[in-house]
Amino acid sequence: MNVGFIGAGKVGCTLGKYLSCAGMPVIGYFSEFPEDARDAANFVEGAAAFSSVFDLVNACDAVFITVPDGAIRPVWLQIADMASEGALQVEGKLFFHCSGACASDLLREANDFGAFRASLHPLFAVSSKYDTYTQLSRAYFSVEGDQPCIDAVAPVLQQAGNTVQTISAEAKVRYHAAAVMASNQVIALYRVASDQLVQCGFSKEAAEAALAPLFLGNAHHIVEDGTVAALTGPAERGDTETIERHLQCLDGDAAEIYRLLTNVLYDIATEKHGLSAG
Repeated sequence: MNVGFIGAGKVGCTLGKYLSCAGMPVIGYFSEFPEDARDAANFVEGAAAFSSVFDLVNACDAVFITVPDGAIRPVWLQIADMASEGALQVEGKLFFHCSGACASDLLREANDFGAFRASLHPLFAVSSKYDTYTQLSRAYFSVEGDQPCIDAVAPVLQQAGNTVQTISAEAKVRYHAAAVMASNQVIALYRVASDQLVQCGFSKEAAEAALAPLFLGNAHHIVEDGTVAALTGPAERGDTETIERHLQCLDGDAAEIYRLLTNVLYDIATEKHGLSAG
C-alpha cells in the first residue's frame, strides 16, 4: 500500500517517518511550500517530493492530510473536485486527516466516489519535526471513520507497540478537550501555582524550579498507579479546615480554579476511601 502525505510540517514528518519505520511504504509528500516537501522526502527513506496534489493522490493507495485544521477541508475539496470531474480516480483509496478535534466528516464526500475516510490522531505532543517519531511508540492513537481505513492502519500501529482506540465521530471534540486538559491546561495550572510562590518571595525561575520535583514525582505516580492511588493532600485527608484557609488567601481565578479542582479531588477521595471526604 503506497502512502502519501499532503502537508510536510511537524505532524506530517513525524507520522510519515514513524509509519515508514513500522513498515508502511511512504512514497512522498506534497506541500504548498516545495522546500518543506523536499525536506520531508529526504527525511523519510524512499519518499519523494511531489509537485501537485493530483500527482501524489494518483500515485497513492492511502493519503494522509496533515495540514492545519482550518486547511483540511479546502485541501480535501481540491481532491473531491478533481474526482467529481473525472480527472482523478479515487475509488478504493483511503483518506485520513490527523486533526485531534475534527471528525472524519471533513472528508465526507469520499464515500460518494467509492473511497474511504477516517481521522487518525496520536495522543502525544508532536514538538519536533525530526525527533518526536523516536518517542511515538509510547502514544495511544485514536481513530474513527470507515472500517477499511481502520483495518489498514491499526495493525501497523499495534505491531509498532501502540494502543489504538476506536472512537465515534460524536466523541471527537470531547476527546480533544481531554487531551488539552492533560497537556496544555496543566501548563496553565503550573503557572498559577508558581505565581503563588512568587507572591511568597520566590523569583519566577525559582518558583518553577521549586515545584518541579513535586510535579514530576506526582505525575510519575499517576502514570504508574492511577489517579486514585496517587491522591494525597488535604482533600484526600478530609481536611476541610486547611482547604478553607487556602481559599481565604487566594483570590480571583486562582481561588476559583482551586475550588473547582478540589471538588474533583473530593470525588477521587470518595472513590479511594469509599466514604464522603467532603
